[in-house]
Amino acid sequence: MKRSLILIILLIFQTLLVAQSKEVVKINCDSIFNKKGYSVSLEFDPKDQTILNVLFTFSKKIKGKEKIIHQERLHSQFQNVEFIDFNGDGIKDILIENTSDVRSNLTYNLFIVDFKNQNLRKIEGFDEIKNPNYLKEYDLIDCLVMSGKNWTSFYKIEGNKIKDLGYVIQDGEDDNGKDLEYDKNYELTLAKILKSEKERK
Repeated sequence: MKRSLILIILLIFQTLLVAQSKEVVKINCDSIFNKKGYSVSLEFDPKDQTILNVLFTFSKKIKGKEKIIHQERLHSQFQNVEFIDFNGDGIKDILIENTSDVRSNLTYNLFIVDFKNQNLRKIEGFDEIKNPNYLKEYDLIDCLVMSGKNWTSFYKIEGNKIKDLGYVIQDGEDDNGKDLEYDKNYELTLAKILKSEKERK
């Protein structure tokens, strides 16, 4: 009996130590979030080496109490959050840094913010795009990836998923030392994509 009691006390003490080692970081949101009472936080244990190492929480204060709107375990190498509009509705969406490769190419989890319905929409496949950049004028996403030869691809959000538009433009020189004319090819490719998108509608 005495031994069991000691074991229980040790387990409680160990649980408290683990709980104390976790950090909850409240993120400074964009002003529109604060005005509407929304908040973003990441909870993580600095010693946690598991793949899903952070708990992301999106909540709203209602009558003095926090109501959790979305909560999800994610991987985040640096526990960094950014607020950028990625669907052209004028509302900044939530990007949670995922990981960085050896060339410092960053990937993110993207959550589209919907204030009207008070929810978040996670975009599947977005975390595979390195250095994503939203082209508001065209409602497209491009990237510039640093590698042996830098390259750019184009993407589009369709529903809750990312569609790879299937184009890759390389920068630099080919094997014979000829300039790959990145800027020219970028404009030509963008024109092809816009024409194709227009024909689809």
